[in-house]
Amino acid sequence: MFKHGPSLKELSQSQPTNLTPLQLLIAESILSEFDHPIESLFDFRLENLPSPFLLPDLLAAVVLLRKFVYEGKKILLYGDRDTDGVSSTSLLALFLKQRLKDPQLLEVKTSSEKDDYGLCPTVIERILKVHPDLLITLDFGTSNYDEINFLSKKGIQIVVLDHHEIPTRIPNCLLINPRREDSLYPEKKICTAVLAFKLVQAYLLIEAYELENNKNLFPCFDIDFYKNLDYLGLLKSHPKILEKSHQILDLASIGTITDLMPLVSENRVIVFNGCNSILNTLKSPTPDRIGLHVLLKNLSLNTEKITSKDLGWSIGPVLNAAGRMGKTETALSLLLSENEEEASKLVQEILELNKERKERTKRNLFRVDGYFSRKKEREERSIIFCYEPDMEPGVSGIVASKLVEVYKKPVVFVTPEHGKARGSVRTFGNENVIELFEMISDLLIQHGGHPEAGGFSIELDKIPLLEARLIEIGERWVKTSSKGNFTQSLVSLSPEELTAELYQEISLLEPFGHANPVPILSIKDAELVSFKILGDGNHARFCILKSSPKIKGLVWNRGKELFELLSKKSKIDLWGNLEENYFNGTTSLQFSVIHFE
Repeated sequence: MFKHGPSLKELSQSQPTNLTPLQLLIAESILSEFDHPIESLFDFRLENLPSPFLLPDLLAAVVLLRKFVYEGKKILLYGDRDTDGVSSTSLLALFLKQRLKDPQLLEVKTSSEKDDYGLCPTVIERILKVHPDLLITLDFGTSNYDEINFLSKKGIQIVVLDHHEIPTRIPNCLLINPRREDSLYPEKKICTAVLAFKLVQAYLLIEAYELENNKNLFPCFDIDFYKNLDYLGLLKSHPKILEKSHQILDLASIGTITDLMPLVSENRVIVFNGCNSILNTLKSPTPDRIGLHVLLKNLSLNTEKITSKDLGWSIGPVLNAAGRMGKTETALSLLLSENEEEASKLVQEILELNKERKERTKRNLFRVDGYFSRKKEREERSIIFCYEPDMEPGVSGIVASKLVEVYKKPVVFVTPEHGKARGSVRTFGNENVIELFEMISDLLIQHGGHPEAGGFSIELDKIPLLEARLIEIGERWVKTSSKGNFTQSLVSLSPEELTAELYQEISLLEPFGHANPVPILSIKDAELVSFKILGDGNHARFCILKSSPKIKGLVWNRGKELFELLSKKSKIDLWGNLEENYFNGTTSLQFSVIHFE
């Protein structure tokens, strides 16, 4: 049973020798794979983050960008269609709009419905139509060696902000990517929205440095001029830059959560401060955050506290729905909007797209059930593969993630789209999607992503070959899962120990997300009362006796199964998460069940 010892608050201020099971859970679940002391979990100061100038090509990119802004050259920002792409593009665009003398010199675009990944022919065609002096790609470009060299020969200077895997050849551009072998930046797994944040912060610091060195009227474009730049000294001596850094972490934190970045070290700091920034935007927006403010107001969020769950379950999915439904420009226009009336119309469009996305997901999941029921052996494979000609596009990543939850295996889910097909890959354990792509790349048109998740496009006639290849290489690719069984490494409680105080202690581990999941608790011998089937009969709500206060429980998709078990047993063991539920202005605790027996 759980024994109360030093609270997490006390733990953050000292280093006790005897840790409680809950504190051991913290150390094991967050720090086991990372070389960081326990006290680092509670250090959220931005000034302790690594210098942006440690990123390769970042200083050169800032100097080049300042030169083009100063000389009034044409700048094009081009972002990917997902939430990280939209967030990073919006973050940088909103900043540059404040720096450019003529807003017409800045053009902002994102990949659209019929585009393949990266610098595909349709994207290159649009770039050439604009023919900017400077092109900045966000969340793609690293692997587009030939395409970038082609654009470079057309007289376009190029900066790539990206965090995807580095290929053997680096194109002719300034490539800001923490995964580069020559990168001095200590963190490798940060999203593009964070790279955009770093670029803006560096821009502000260089402005301050020039001012201190009497170069404010005529900026210096010689990189050697900045060789003695003191990052931390500048940041501490210019509190307004630190204040601005906090303000723009809203979009950086949304990109971090939605792109499944591990919430350890720097990403924890980004998201923790980003949640505070989003709360400030909800309450009192700056002129460049009107679009985000209107969206937040329409999502019925808690006006006293924003958490990583709000980013991952409310804000992120709504923004992502636009890209999934082929309307990425709607999300981009919303985040760039500085007019409340315009923003309100765009929010309604996005909410409708999100509703349509949910319905499409339901229809696909219904077809998935039929797909596996016809051939049960499909469920026994090392890699769960699913493709049907009548599957609807745009939600493959969501469906793949849901199948991972069901089968506890990596999933490849494919849907037809515009005469070809798109697929999404999601891992369950420590499998590496990039390695999988290397093993099937000869079958694919394009592919991209991270070790944990990725996407690809493929010709329809090659889908049977893809399925056969996955069956062939499945055992070889799938390694022992690092996540293990959810019944291991848990804190075991009696119902009496399920309290509001326990929730407060757990909440000190925020922000939760990838690599720092909400701790799973096991409740032994729970007595359930006030049992009520919800909705279509698949879900259920109940109360847990002897918890203090009487905490409500909730189970998704297995309500009928739990009801049948209750008819046979008076006491049940539960596994799940203790969480806060905010609805109609009222906050309450609930226990979200993920397993029972």
